[in-house]
Amino acid sequence: MNITAFSIYAMYIVPPTVLIPIVFALLNFNHLTKPLKIIFWYLIFSGLFNLVALVLISMHQTTTWTLHLYAIIEFIVHSLFYSMFFSKKKRNIFIVLMVGFTTLCVINYFFIQNKIEFNTYTRPLGAIIIIAYSLLFILKNQNDEESWGDNIYNWINAGILLYFASCLFMFIFSNYLLESPDISRLVWAIHDTVLIFEYTLFAVGFYKCRAQQTISSY
Repeated sequence: MNITAFSIYAMYIVPPTVLIPIVFALLNFNHLTKPLKIIFWYLIFSGLFNLVALVLISMHQTTTWTLHLYAIIEFIVHSLFYSMFFSKKKRNIFIVLMVGFTTLCVINYFFIQNKIEFNTYTRPLGAIIIIAYSLLFILKNQNDEESWGDNIYNWINAGILLYFASCLFMFIFSNYLLESPDISRLVWAIHDTVLIFEYTLFAVGFYKCRAQQTISSY
């Protein structure tokens, strides 16, 4: 993929797709449960974060340092989302993980990986834990008599699992990929494409929340 095509795809095509699930969420906002509202505000944050990144790029500023902050927010949001499906007692485990992961990110940023390096130590760890969350969610709901497609959370979970499982390799080897610009652009293009699929699955979940009468305490 040449630089021009990649730039257009990464900077002008992919970022606006976050508006797809946001629009569906806004249309059905009164029907959103607590877990869905967490994802909704996460999408708002992601959209604004990408906008800031584009501004920094246009000013020829490095953006890799911002990913250290993003990893913390990303992990906290997903931890909060999945904690909603477990008892209050078990939620303490999620709190411990959030505090521990945030601490590791701060240590990594200031003492291990500098401001111009991708956070290839902490973000893969966060991704692995989030994948574990997703799998635990599947195990918890595997005996549910409800059709898979009728459960709005299955669509959200599918998007999350698809994204983090597909991009784990990239999170680990981001700094090494910089040594080969062509391969780096290809991998980032795949990442962006997976992100579009995640947003699409989120949009389906938000779309279905109006029709589904959820008997839930969430």
